[in-house]
Amino acid sequence: MNRYTKRCRGTLWAMACTVLFAGCDLFEVVNPGPIIDDALNEEAAGKTVLIGVVADVEVALDAMAWLGGPASTDLNADATQPWLQDAGEGRLTVTNAESSWNPMQLARWGGAAGIARLNETQSDAASNQFLTAAYMWAGWANRILGDNVCIAVFGGEDKDGDGIADPGDVHEANMHYTRALERFEAARTRAQSTGHDSIAVASTAGMAQANLILGNYSAAQSLAAQIPDDFMWVAHRSDNSGREWNSVWQFTHENQKQITVWQMYNDSIGPDTDPRVPWRDMNQTSGGGVKPFLRQLKYTDRADDYPLAKGHEMRLIEAEVMLRMGDRQGAIDRINHVRERVGVPPVSAATDSEAWLALDRERNFELWLEARRLKDNARFAAENLSPWAVAFMQNRDYCFPPSLAECSANPNVTGNPYCSQG
Repeated sequence: MNRYTKRCRGTLWAMACTVLFAGCDLFEVVNPGPIIDDALNEEAAGKTVLIGVVADVEVALDAMAWLGGPASTDLNADATQPWLQDAGEGRLTVTNAESSWNPMQLARWGGAAGIARLNETQSDAASNQFLTAAYMWAGWANRILGDNVCIAVFGGEDKDGDGIADPGDVHEANMHYTRALERFEAARTRAQSTGHDSIAVASTAGMAQANLILGNYSAAQSLAAQIPDDFMWVAHRSDNSGREWNSVWQFTHENQKQITVWQMYNDSIGPDTDPRVPWRDMNQTSGGGVKPFLRQLKYTDRADDYPLAKGHEMRLIEAEVMLRMGDRQGAIDRINHVRERVGVPPVSAATDSEAWLALDRERNFELWLEARRLKDNARFAAENLSPWAVAFMQNRDYCFPPSLAECSANPNVTGNPYCSQG
């Protein structure tokens, strides 16, 4: 029997989950295999539609966790596959983009399509729990895109009525955060009005993430403050099938040694210094035969979940806003609050530059291997905030471009500068 299950983590989340769905059964379904599309237009199929939305977002996050790892300061590549080695050397090319662009776009499209279908099929659409959750997961889909892509492409509607979907229009990548914010806001409003507490909390965390990148710092700080330290919302992995495995585990375990911790920052501090970034020296060379193989141990099973949002990240959002507003000591205090909870020594900063470096490294540790690092590398380097990020991003691509198919088939994208990346 194959099941997708959203796990309950943390005291507050577990309590909210119990109140809301009696053990998280909203996200649990027996996999029936292929389903005829028309069957999803029945009201009774609402839960199945939602599970499809969730599954596509989880696959997209998985793809970006293992691809974004070597593209950032999360991991180093020593791979036998050229496309993975390209990412490790900072070459994020159009020809290699099918593995990144396609699953993320499918998740975004699936979220929008799921919302539309549930609005049409659920008689209680105004308060329907499946629709509320679909709005939230559509928010995650857009946030994942915003964290990783160079441009946003929205569209696919049949505007001229010829029965063929029109090409998507091109926007700045940050439009994904704007859309994520809209979806999270809709989910939170619906959840608060219907008592779906866990979705309200998770959507609030997503809103904090989106507002931070959009530069809405006061809003980001206020929203982050509403999230408790022990909160966690995850994208589930399982051992049901290869599509559901944790691919970071797969590329570093199961006789594969394609990506290594070697020369990453957590390599320099040792394997046991910080429990958030564990690794082990395997006394072997990596898959390409060049670099030492230091195996990541954050994910040690193919069914290990990926965090989408955490309370500790919210404290670091507060720290970043404080630092941007000139409160260096307040920022360091927030960082040390997280470090105390983790069980590692405090840090200090005598200058703003030292404080930014401390924040950059703390976000690296806290969000390690969660498909978040490339955006931090890019934004801290672009603003010249962290010398570590600036040095790393020299001569590297800052984002994943559209796929070759998108560049070739969509006239609105053809000719875009990012279509020549790589």
